Amino acid sequence: MLGSPSSLSLLTRLFSPSISSTVAASGRWYPQPAYELSKHRSRPPVMGIHRRTRCMVVDNSQLGKEAHSSGKLAYCIHVYKQGFRAKHMPHATLGDKVLVAIRGEMKKAFVVGANTHVHLRKHGVPVTDTNNIVLLNEEGNPLGTRVTTAIPAQLKTKVDNAQFAKVLAISNKFL
Repeated sequence: MLGSPSSLSLLTRLFSPSISSTVAASGRWYPQPAYELSKHRSRPPVMGIHRRTRCMVVDNSQLGKEAHSSGKLAYCIHVYKQGFRAKHMPHATLGDKVLVAIRGEMKKAFVVGANTHVHLRKHGVPVTDTNNIVLLNEEGNPLGTRVTTAIPAQLKTKVDNAQFAKVLAISNKFL
C-alpha cells in the first residue's frame, strides 16, 4: 500500500517543503494558513488607555523629568471610571483619572492626550503621538507647576471637576 502511486503523491503533498496555501516557517510546529501569517497583529486596535499602556508625563515635575531622562515611561495600572466591573477594566479617554507606576512609585494622574488609532478617531478631538498624563500628589494637586505640551481645548469643559481645574490652570497651550 505504501508503494502505490496514490499514497506516494499523498505523502509528497503532506510533507512537501513548499506549500502554497500554508506557511511552515511561522514559528509553530504545524503549517499556518496564509491569512494567519502575522502573530504580532492578532488583536484589533483598542480605543483609549488600558492596563500596561505606556504614558508620557507632560508636566515639569521632578519625577516626570527623571522618568523621561531614564527612558522608562510610566504605565497605567488602573483606570478610575464608574460603572465597570473590576475584571472588565474600562479604557481611559481624555480627562479620565488613572493610576500609573513610575520610577517604582504609584501615582494618580489625569490623561491630557491620547494616541488613537486612525479608524477610531473622532472629529474635533485632537490626537497626539503619545499618551500624555499629568501626575498628581496624594491630595489630588498637580505635582508640576507647568504643563509643557499643548492639551486639547475639549478638556476645558471639565472645569467643574476641582482637581482637573487645577490641571487646566497650570496649562497655557490648548489645541
